[in-house]
Amino acid sequence: MSASPLTILLRWSAALAWTALTVFLMLSPGEQSTAEDLSRFFGGTDLTDALGHVFLFGILTALWWWTLMEHLPLPHALRAAVAVGLTTGIVTELARFFIPHWGVALIDLVANGIGVLLPPTILRLLAGNRAFDLIP
Repeated sequence: MSASPLTILLRWSAALAWTALTVFLMLSPGEQSTAEDLSRFFGGTDLTDALGHVFLFGILTALWWWTLMEHLPLPHALRAAVAVGLTTGIVTELARFFIPHWGVALIDLVANGIGVLLPPTILRLLAGNRAFDLIP
């Protein structure tokens, strides 16, 4: 059953808004920025920052999958969502090289990838063997 136009608009709005928030947080200058404030709020350690990256990119991938599944077969929607997540994660992390008081960190790059791969992994765990029909 196809979603209503309002639901489709909501999905696209959520995916685009979360993408914009993710890019904003990833590319904000390091000192006295929203990203730095969030980091300090959650402890300001490498581990809490990495968990933040996992959260950001997990939600990003899930929202894109939720959006694209209305337009593509489920496996293709998931592949496209993973591609969006990985591309966003790699490009924004590498772009941090040019941001004052920021830099590229391998732990953040790995955390971005873990976040992107978390939704498909959870699907496989929850759906069991049926997930293999959804995810090649």
